[in-house]
Amino acid sequence: MMRIFISKFLFLMTFFLITLDAAELKVDTLLEKVHHAKTKKEKNFYLDQLKKELANLNKKEREESDAIIEAKKKVPSKLFQRIESK
Repeated sequence: MMRIFISKFLFLMTFFLITLDAAELKVDTLLEKVHHAKTKKEKNFYLDQLKKELANLNKKEREESDAIIEAKKKVPSKLFQRIESK
């Protein structure tokens, strides 16, 4: 039971890390576009896109952290209960 939980947890963490790296790449690209924008209108356009992307990343991270907290609550704090013989 515990092995299944650990394997699922590791799989999900790997998936989240890969997704996070791709999202950071998009944010870096948008930052470069903002930096190299020549007009104020173009800069504002890229800033709006950057704000939306950062908001999406924040939402995903919040959901992931909530899921981790919920999963941690399900893990027993004591792996083995002591059985007292009479």
